[in-house]
Amino acid sequence: MISALCINLGKGKTELHEPERSSKIDDFVQNVASEYKPDIVFSQDAYATKHLEKITTNLSNNIEGSRFVLKKNVINENTKDHVGIFLNEKIYLIIDIENECRKVLENKRVDNADFFNEDKRAVLVLAKTIIGGQKFLLSSFHAKKNKINDPQREKHIIEFFSYLEGVAERVKPDHILVGSDTNHRMKLFERRTKTKIFCVKVLLYDYPENCERKITERNVYDFFMISPGLIPTSADPAVFNVDTAILDHHPLFMSFEYPVSNTTSNTTSNTTSNTTSNTTSNTTRNTSSNTSN
Repeated sequence: MISALCINLGKGKTELHEPERSSKIDDFVQNVASEYKPDIVFSQDAYATKHLEKITTNLSNNIEGSRFVLKKNVINENTKDHVGIFLNEKIYLIIDIENECRKVLENKRVDNADFFNEDKRAVLVLAKTIIGGQKFLLSSFHAKKNKINDPQREKHIIEFFSYLEGVAERVKPDHILVGSDTNHRMKLFERRTKTKIFCVKVLLYDYPENCERKITERNVYDFFMISPGLIPTSADPAVFNVDTAILDHHPLFMSFEYPVSNTTSNTTSNTTSNTTSNTTSNTTRNTSSNTSN
């Protein structure tokens, strides 16, 4: 089994100063780490490097026997907008795939010079389980939000999928797992691209009724994406109803099972599991009390 937390660290519109906000985020991470013990944490958006380092410490200190490290891309040096993957080195060996990623982009750009031209918006890591030897291609993806329209962003997301598949073909993982902020209405995306086949399926869901973003009628933008061999242990992710003054988006947690005998063909199969279809039942975790003054 593999478990993951996906957390967009953007502040949105808030009157909280960054030290106060980061302190409350630290409290949230400590609580989730202690209770849920994620193996992987995907992060996105603008957040100071020193605060990201504290997340690494908080995960390691609150999950017994763990040692987390952070792999990240910085999208904007001024704002510290980033995509990151926190991994537990006690569970995974990290395999360097930088050359493979570069070669895929170079090959794609032979015919299309602008292919996925903001490639820093996705960080890719190949992680191999120390016990069992299962290889996971992991990615944290933050789609562009500003100065782009919906058709352009849709093209941007499709190019990310193509990049991800190209790297998977080179590194031959057993499974692919993505944590993302797509900044896009993915239900509409799925309807418009229903004839296309991608290497991962977006796990669609709705916010639970009591979530702040649901009440204020804000779109769902954060999603897990998986290759067919991964099987979610619940119909929907757990959604943490953190005050949007602290985190503009609601973090997600989900666990996935996988057969030990899985082969690499699962990551590029043309069939996708129907077990991940969206349902109306949602698991909510209200953490406001843990992050309030």
